[in-house]
Amino acid sequence: MKTKITRRTMLNIGTAAGGLAIGGAILGAAGIRSETKTATTLPWPWREIKPEEIQERAYQSAWAKIGCMYGTIEAVIGTLADKYGAPYNTFPIDATIYGSGGIGGIGSLCGTINACGLLFNLFSKNQEDLFALCQEISLWYENARMPSYKPKKPKLDIPIVSSVSRSNLCHISSTEWANASGHKLLTTEHFERCNRLVADVTVKAVVMLNEYSSGKVAYKEKLNSFSQGCQSCHGPGKVKANVASGMNCDTCHTNPH
Repeated sequence: MKTKITRRTMLNIGTAAGGLAIGGAILGAAGIRSETKTATTLPWPWREIKPEEIQERAYQSAWAKIGCMYGTIEAVIGTLADKYGAPYNTFPIDATIYGSGGIGGIGSLCGTINACGLLFNLFSKNQEDLFALCQEISLWYENARMPSYKPKKPKLDIPIVSSVSRSNLCHISSTEWANASGHKLLTTEHFERCNRLVADVTVKAVVMLNEYSSGKVAYKEKLNSFSQGCQSCHGPGKVKANVASGMNCDTCHTNPH
């Protein structure tokens, strides 16, 4: 007689077997969880970092992994971990390498902005503040002329042209720079540009967190007038209500009217 084994049966079998195998481990881990509760409970306390102390570390860390997200996180969390230990030294910094090149090299969200979102999530007091901080640095990134940082020990000691990204996307940011500089992408010159940009964005994030923790953060960035016009009709709660975006529209879209 053949017995039909369904997916549910397999799940039940696995659950029972797993329960026997890990029951003792759960009891043993209870004490570990209680000891690490401080490290996993958010928000973490923010401790002021002087911007000038972190620029070179952000640049060098970005080069260490050719990783923009990694560079920002390593510089900030690494600095806090070196000075204060837990909970900062519990964060798995290598887990941020995926953010390189706009998430695994696909040219999506710039790893520095991805990193800033993670940092704001760790240290902001509530979701409203988190979203406001993310919006502020994203629009700042779109409008800022970068890179501006000149490394103390540059890997490639050449003048690097600055450009305005006009977007928080790696694809657009990098292409705008390539068009302005004449350099090709995925070259040493391109990586040098991006890793200097990591220093710029990391400093901005640290300044914002310093101000936020002291209750002095000011949200100054706004959509440009073209985009505000789009949102007045197409934004959430408006007549069309078919666009949900906090990015400037005219980076990719022309006026359709």
